[in-house]
Amino acid sequence: MSSPHLEEWAALHALGLLEEAGTKALLDAVENDPSVLQLMREFEEAAALMAYEAPPLMPPPELKRELLRRLPSRRSAAKVIHFAQWLPYALAACLMGLAIFQAEKILDLKAQVRSAHADLVELRNRNDLAELRLVTLEAKDTAYASAKVMVAWDPTLQHGMISLQNLPPPPAGHDYQLWLLDPSAPAPMSAGLLKSTMTTASFAVHPVSTSGPGFAISLEPSGGDATPTGAILFAVAPAQ
Repeated sequence: MSSPHLEEWAALHALGLLEEAGTKALLDAVENDPSVLQLMREFEEAAALMAYEAPPLMPPPELKRELLRRLPSRRSAAKVIHFAQWLPYALAACLMGLAIFQAEKILDLKAQVRSAHADLVELRNRNDLAELRLVTLEAKDTAYASAKVMVAWDPTLQHGMISLQNLPPPPAGHDYQLWLLDPSAPAPMSAGLLKSTMTTASFAVHPVSTSGPGFAISLEPSGGDATPTGAILFAVAPAQ
């Protein structure tokens, strides 16, 4: 999202107040960057939430007086305009008056929808953090007691991040391999090979039936294996 105006355009679009040029620029940005579409959806959700929670707003009394002033005044019977003739002008006057009233509220509405969007993002972030499974893998071999291994697992995305400290190089001809332990799976599922030089690494495993899987690291022949065959060096059991 390179343009500094994208957030403003997304907010105005959610309120139905974005003019044609801005709409075109916003749609062009969506084609070049899919994250812009997500931004638009978030602002639309925030605007809908704001509209749902906002109390009914009555137009000010001066608006009624202004509309009545703009309506054609009554003349003699010979000069009275037929209802069907002056109706479009009356509607135009109403719309103009409403537009004037809305124009005074645009900046306030934009600020409100931005605030609602920020609250929505913060709430989602809090929920995402609450769902994360953070675990420390226990060393099963005293030779690796000084190593520290932690895993953060996102059950919604089925994506994880592993942190490694003081992991010694594997013996020649061997690799460390990470496994995900799902009680519903017939065997541990490979989450990829690990290098002792890594400090962090991301991984993804699909599908996982539980929000609290376990994890293990084994020592396998170079290139890894489909199932664990070597010694289990670190492990943590699935959540109960």
